[in-house]
Amino acid sequence: MGRANEINPHYLEPEHKQKIRKSFLHSDFPAVLLNDFFSKELYLELQKKVLSLNFKKDAVILHHSYAVSSIKVTSREFCDFISFVTKKKVDEITFTAYLLTWKDYMILNDKYLEKPGIDLVIDLTDNWNAEWGGVVTFTNGKGTVYPITPTENSLAIVERKKNLQKYIQYLNHYAKDQKRLLLIATL
Repeated sequence: MGRANEINPHYLEPEHKQKIRKSFLHSDFPAVLLNDFFSKELYLELQKKVLSLNFKKDAVILHHSYAVSSIKVTSREFCDFISFVTKKKVDEITFTAYLLTWKDYMILNDKYLEKPGIDLVIDLTDNWNAEWGGVVTFTNGKGTVYPITPTENSLAIVERKKNLQKYIQYLNHYAKDQKRLLLIATL
């Protein structure tokens, strides 16, 4: 990443950027989901780059099972966009790359509570069916859940306030040999 037109030009138009920022900063559940976020070329390049990372299996039975790696994003256009929407200065973002397959998950566990922050979730999975599991979901622990619809080439920006946590739904047998590819970072 590091060239012009990395982001869908629609999202860079001043009036759309303002609407996104307002929606993020002034809604009951501070979150936005932006579909077709990256240019098609950059999306395919990013997907290929992430798939070539050295993933390591990581499992703690009472919390998670998945393969992870990390990738740093220093794109000026992307960081400026995130800075504008969140009102936080961002120069680079280190994402955790998740490669999930059948039987992988992340569940809620009081030993692994996250501090409040702003989560960025980039979905790099083509044609994912929510019935297979693998849905990133935010919950307040009181029965209110906010699932992020699986959509290729999407960016979700979610502010996790106190008591809001996330989990990744178990990938069930319907996923068969499919792979779920996500990038998640917390600012």
